[in-house]
Amino acid sequence: MSDIVISLVVSPIIQEALSKAVSFATSFARTHIQISWDLKTQMRELEYSLSMMQDLLKVAEDREKRHDAVRTWLQRVEDEAHNLVDILDKYSYDEVHQQKVGTKNPIKKQVLTFSPLFSSMPCEIRTIRESLDNIRLDATFINLLHNHATLSQDPIETTPYSSDNSEVLGRDDDVSNVVSLLSELSRQNPLSGLSIVGMPGIGKTALARSICKRAKEENLYDLVAWVCLSKKFDEKMILKGLLEYLDSNGGSMDNTGAILNRLETMLEKKRFLLVLDDVWNGDSGRWKILFSYLLGILKTTGNSIVVTTSRKQVVASTAVKVNVPMHKYELQKLSDEGCRLIMEEKILRSSRITTIPMALLDIAKHCGGLPLVAAVIGETLSHHTDADEWLAIKNNTAWDSPHRMEIVSELKKSFDRLPSPLKKCFSYCSIFPKDSEIRRDEVVQLWMAKGFLYQPDGSKSDEQEDVGDRYLKDLVSNFLFQDVKMDEYGNIVSFKMHDEVHNLALSLSTDKTYIWPDTCSIDCSCIRHLRVVSDANFSPLPEGVPERLHSLFLDVDVFRTMASELSSLRSLKLAAAGKEDLEGSLRSLKYYIKYLDISKIDIQGLPDFVTKLYNLQTLRVPGCKSLRELPTGIENLVRLRHIYFNNENHMPSSIGKLTALQTLQLFVVGEQEGRRIEELKCLNQLRGKLKIGNLEKVSESEATKAKLEEKVHLIELQFVWSKSRANSNNDKSVLEGLRPHSNLKSLTFENYRGSDFPSWMVKDVSGSVDLFRLNNLVNLELLDCDECCNISSLGLLPELKVLHISAMSKVERIGSKFYQNRSSMASSSQVGGQSITLFPALIRLFLQNMTKLKEWTEEQGLVVFPCLEQLHIGDCPEFETWWTDGSASHKLSELTILACPKLQVIPSGMLNLKSLNIEDCHNLKEYAQRYSPKWDSICHIPHIKINGEVVQSQDS
Repeated sequence: MSDIVISLVVSPIIQEALSKAVSFATSFARTHIQISWDLKTQMRELEYSLSMMQDLLKVAEDREKRHDAVRTWLQRVEDEAHNLVDILDKYSYDEVHQQKVGTKNPIKKQVLTFSPLFSSMPCEIRTIRESLDNIRLDATFINLLHNHATLSQDPIETTPYSSDNSEVLGRDDDVSNVVSLLSELSRQNPLSGLSIVGMPGIGKTALARSICKRAKEENLYDLVAWVCLSKKFDEKMILKGLLEYLDSNGGSMDNTGAILNRLETMLEKKRFLLVLDDVWNGDSGRWKILFSYLLGILKTTGNSIVVTTSRKQVVASTAVKVNVPMHKYELQKLSDEGCRLIMEEKILRSSRITTIPMALLDIAKHCGGLPLVAAVIGETLSHHTDADEWLAIKNNTAWDSPHRMEIVSELKKSFDRLPSPLKKCFSYCSIFPKDSEIRRDEVVQLWMAKGFLYQPDGSKSDEQEDVGDRYLKDLVSNFLFQDVKMDEYGNIVSFKMHDEVHNLALSLSTDKTYIWPDTCSIDCSCIRHLRVVSDANFSPLPEGVPERLHSLFLDVDVFRTMASELSSLRSLKLAAAGKEDLEGSLRSLKYYIKYLDISKIDIQGLPDFVTKLYNLQTLRVPGCKSLRELPTGIENLVRLRHIYFNNENHMPSSIGKLTALQTLQLFVVGEQEGRRIEELKCLNQLRGKLKIGNLEKVSESEATKAKLEEKVHLIELQFVWSKSRANSNNDKSVLEGLRPHSNLKSLTFENYRGSDFPSWMVKDVSGSVDLFRLNNLVNLELLDCDECCNISSLGLLPELKVLHISAMSKVERIGSKFYQNRSSMASSSQVGGQSITLFPALIRLFLQNMTKLKEWTEEQGLVVFPCLEQLHIGDCPEFETWWTDGSASHKLSELTILACPKLQVIPSGMLNLKSLNIEDCHNLKEYAQRYSPKWDSICHIPHIKINGEVVQSQDS
């Protein structure tokens, strides 16, 4: 499998080298440094050589699988590309180093071009360029320069559908669901369709065949046709394929108009089901043409198209703006029992086995819900009769049979169609352990450190992190990543790789990635990425291997065995390391290291040399519990984009100088120079979340200097004051100056002591009630705001989904101000003649520890909480009056009331409640008495728990 990897490695590396060369030359041009004519010439010629090499790589990728000479040629390109990137990283590092020296000594700044490193640059660049030119000339001998002839096109496969007697096990419900949906759609439309989407090996094609069989049995269609589109999408060939089912001579026709005329005649009184299997084309224009052709010839309703695909983009592209309703059916993983049935059927087909030696269900768990894997394991088991052999297969140690290539081949279909940068990003993920949860931010930063995220056109319009997010979404769309977790804003947080997908990734990078001790024995001389997950039988790496490594992940304490030899690492992640070993290694890695994760090591102080890693992009230290502080000088890391720490003592001084910074999750205000809130002024690239602590140390005039309104990429903000502070006179005025951008999605106030909230929170931007500054807010938390007497206008926030109010000890009543600011309204119930819906998107509401809250009134005549699903009221000792009618919150499914001893009534009308939990509410105990009037008002609720006792539990 490793023979297909080289091209996917080389293309991103060449792009990285080209982008860095252009960036380097541009950077030098901006400085006041005299560049030698020789260096200018060499850089210009280097850019030309790299551009020419890119064109050749596109040809080489098509030929690599078939020619050993092409693979050898690509390996040479890769080696030179790595050498060039190393050289450019060295000069990039030295440029910053000289600038730092010049800042301290202006005289030294003038001699930058005369440093030994820069004086040798023209010669080194010339050597690389000449090597690339020679490699490019060698392309002639392997015919890469004469490859522009049209490649042969494989004909489209239009194999007639043939019904067989085989059953698709474990998919009865799926077959019934799809056939029912097709039947319903076909009654109403001339042409309708459904896309069956799922990862390779999950059984899409098998399901489609069963659907065809069921449809024929139920006489839903007069004709069932099958066209496989794995090679290419050609609407004329699809029409010819359909015609061949009606007329055996139809395949000889080549004119689209003639084909359509013939189809129109032959389909005049026939309903058809057309299956387009294994579709990869996501061009909506081509789909629109196909649908338009078919709609033009159909005279009756009841025709359907079923598409099977492993790309979500295909599903989106079929939803073109023509009158063809297309539905998506995402096929889920098969249950362990379903996989067991498939294995059992394969085994019992074998004449060698009459009895099954052991339970199959445990083995079925290895299938990960993929029918293809179940079939392959079942086939493997059918050739073994001994119980010990089955036990070895159960333990996943003895089924690397030739049959396993069927799985790899199927999964690899998705991989083969990826662009080169995505291929490399995917294969790199083999460095993560099987079944591990891979975090989005970490993997994107690792891709960036390896240079995979440079844009092909050298465009600066998108940050590399944005490119990485797009790549990740594409890989998810192709079902190469599974178990995706999303945050409440729709962003990917983490994902996993199916075991067989991980095997594919590892096989694709087997000559580059080594996982100790899981990976089988390989030639270590070529590895670039190493992960050590166990120190059992670990021995020092062979000579020459450590200095070639680009990525090193150590889950155990073996760093000392190789620390002194590392010299080319881009990414380093350690579980343990001594300060001396770490410093010695970092000195050797200073030119190249981009990603440093030492969050698990037990160390009291980092080496001072960390502050001289000028090319570092990501620094992670959040788990270093013994770490006292970061060394002085972190502000010198001018290329740092992401820094992670969770201890306020770890916050660097003068962080405002790191203007490329995108991730800064914690900023703790201090009174010393370099720790004031104005450090945030120039950090306009910040994105994600930011917690600002010690706000009591900020004055009103200082607050505006943070310029939070200019940080358009921040989506989560936490404003935190110290709980034990003495002074609280300026909290509101400080918040007025900390006005955020309207893109904000999550906002938290903690220990705020203003009497009410800032104007930007409760008022609109321009006088229009439709334009609140917090118009995009999804989550709001008001915690320990114990001087606030009112909670105003929150009901008008259009996107608010989660509201958490806790320990607001002066709030006695929740009333009309909570819902809307009447002073800005034309009337309380209408604006511009339209009725108002308050809290239109709220799903979860928590009221906690409101010690003086007595009353929560309804807002009469208005629609309130139409989407509320979860309501929690707890620790409100004075709370006694609230809604009388809860029918407006018709979606409320979960209600929890804890420690509200004065509350006597639960609102009526909440008919969709699924769960009711009452604890420490003395006056509500009558609700637990069956057959009482109060019990009758809640007995429809399936799950009821009162004072720790389960009163009712039934299926909904």
